[in-house]
Amino acid sequence: MFLVKLILRYLRRRPGRTIFTVLGVASAMLLFVSVESLSHGLHRALDADTNQRTLVVYRKNRYCPQTSFLPERYAKRIREIEGVESVLPVKVYLSNCRASLDIVAFQGTPVDELFGSRKFKVVAGDEARFRRDDNAALVGQEFATRRGLDPGDSFRFGDINVDVAGIFASQDPVEDGLILTHLEFLQRAGPVNRLGTVTQFEVRIADASQATRITREIDETFKTAEEPTHTRPRAEFLDSATRELREILHFGRGFGIVCVLVVLVLVSNTVLMSVRERNREFGVFLTLGYRGRHLLGLVLGETLMLTLIGTGLGLLGAFCLIHWSHLSIGVEGVNVGFSLSPGVFAVAAALAFVVALVAGILPAARAARADVTDLLRSV
Repeated sequence: MFLVKLILRYLRRRPGRTIFTVLGVASAMLLFVSVESLSHGLHRALDADTNQRTLVVYRKNRYCPQTSFLPERYAKRIREIEGVESVLPVKVYLSNCRASLDIVAFQGTPVDELFGSRKFKVVAGDEARFRRDDNAALVGQEFATRRGLDPGDSFRFGDINVDVAGIFASQDPVEDGLILTHLEFLQRAGPVNRLGTVTQFEVRIADASQATRITREIDETFKTAEEPTHTRPRAEFLDSATRELREILHFGRGFGIVCVLVVLVLVSNTVLMSVRERNREFGVFLTLGYRGRHLLGLVLGETLMLTLIGTGLGLLGAFCLIHWSHLSIGVEGVNVGFSLSPGVFAVAAALAFVVALVAGILPAARAARADVTDLLRSV
C-alpha cells in the first residue's frame, strides 16, 4: 500500500504530463479496439451458419448490386435442378456500392418465400401488416436503432417512401442492417423501376457437399442466355464483396501497430523523465535500507499504473462508442457491424500489460542499478 500511495503521489506531481500520457494511451487503445471489433464483426458475418448451404446467383461480370439484372423467371428453372430446396429472388438497392458508414440497403423479396427461406424474428411491430401492405417494410434492429425508427414510423430515401411495419432480429449478423420490402414494390420504385428483374437469387441446397455440382449446373443452364449467371457459395460471395473492407482492416491494423509503438515511446519517455527528477529521493530510499529491487518495482508499478489507467479509459470509450452508436460499414450490400467481445478486451488488456513492461524496463533498470552516492550528488 505504501508503494501504491507513493506511485499516486508521483503521478500527481506532474499532472499535465500524466494526463497527456494517459490520453495518448487511451487514444491508441480506442483505435485498437475499434479495428479489432470490426474484424470480429466481419468474422461473424463470414462464418454464419447459413453460408454453408446457400448459393448466390449473380449476373456474370458484375461487381455491384446496382449493375446486376437477372430475369425473375430464372427462379423456376433453378428450382428444377436436383438438390435445390428453395430459391429466393432478391432485388437489392443501395445508397452506395463502395465501403461507407451507415449504408442504406433495401432488399425486396416475395413475402411468403422470405419467411420460409430466412431465419429472422419480428421483435416489434405487426408482421401481418407487412404481409398485407405492399409499401410496408421490416427494418433490421441495428438499422432501426441507428436511425431511431419505431413501428409505425415512415422514412424517405431518395424516391422511396417506406412505412415501418415492424423491426426484426436475425441470426445472420449481415441481415440486421437491412430494410426488407415486397419484391414488386422495390421493382417499381423510382430509382430502380425495372419490373420483372432481380439482382440475385439465394439458392438453398439440401447438401453442402453438392454445392460445386449445383453451381456448375446453374451457370451452364444460363450460359447462352441473354443474362448469363455467376453462381458462388454465399461464403465466397461475401468474401469477394468484403475485399475492400478487408483492405481497410489491414491499413487500420498497420496504423494501430504504429500507434502502439508511439505509446510505448511516450510512456517510456514519461517514466524516464520522472525517474531523473527523483534521483535524490531514490538515493535517500537506498540510504534508509531499500534495495534496487524495491526501486525496480516502484518504477515498473508507476509504468503499469499509467498504462492501465489509459487502457481502461480507452476500453470504456470504445465500448460506449460502439455500443451506443451501433457503428457499421457496408460494402456492395453487405453490412458489417462493429462487434465487441470479451476476447477483444482481453487481447487489448494483454497488449497494454506487455507495452507497460517493455516501456518501463529501461527506466526501472536504470533506477535499480544506480549508485547511491551518484544519486545523492545529483542536482
